[in-house]
Amino acid sequence: MAWPRRGRSRSPSRWRRGGAAAAAGGMGAAGRRALRAGLALGALVLALQGLRGWLASKRYEFTPAEIAQLARHHAGLDHELAFSKIIVELRKKHPGHILPDEDLQWVFVNAGGWMGSMCLLHASLTEYVLLFGTAVDTGGHSGRYWADISDTVISGTFRQWKEGTTRSEIYYPGDTIVHQAGEATSVQWSAGTWMVEYGRGFIPSTLAFALADTLFSTQDFVTLFYTLRAYAKGLLLEANAFFSTLGC
Repeated sequence: MAWPRRGRSRSPSRWRRGGAAAAAGGMGAAGRRALRAGLALGALVLALQGLRGWLASKRYEFTPAEIAQLARHHAGLDHELAFSKIIVELRKKHPGHILPDEDLQWVFVNAGGWMGSMCLLHASLTEYVLLFGTAVDTGGHSGRYWADISDTVISGTFRQWKEGTTRSEIYYPGDTIVHQAGEATSVQWSAGTWMVEYGRGFIPSTLAFALADTLFSTQDFVTLFYTLRAYAKGLLLEANAFFSTLGC
């Protein structure tokens, strides 16, 4: 009678060699992941540095002082009259860079817990000019941006509480509020506050905050469509102006 053969057991040394190989393979996979993460981080840093350099060196169509001075000149007037005069003057100074009347639209903005309305006049990848305000009392978080934003009050009052302070400041018609890139504040508008706003920086980065409440809170996708359509029209207008300078 033949007895079945028993399977040969692996020696301790072979188990050790197998475990070492598995550990080496695991360390190799972890090393490759760390290398890929390091390369991705390095590429992101280089891209951000390149973006900062481009933003610092490029030519801009508008200046914060120009927009603030123009708004200040009409501060205290009825806001609708002031806005109409500002639009006319901007079109004279910057022909081809202000949206035509048929593309101007007041669109609700829900962001940071507050609600207002904007009318976009100019938009590109690095600048925007818009009219903004609210017909009701509202307030909330300002947001943090990769852009410098300045607002000049036409009517009403605007209250700002800066991060790291224990007191707020109130701004009146003719005052200009500057929100530097990376800053965060608490903001509050009284009913009937209207202002002219100018932003300079990487403008697409501001859309995440501007649309967050619309996407995740109000779910007002009609307003989302209106907002994106207005920005797209601004980009198309700027693209047309750019190619016109090239003689295309």
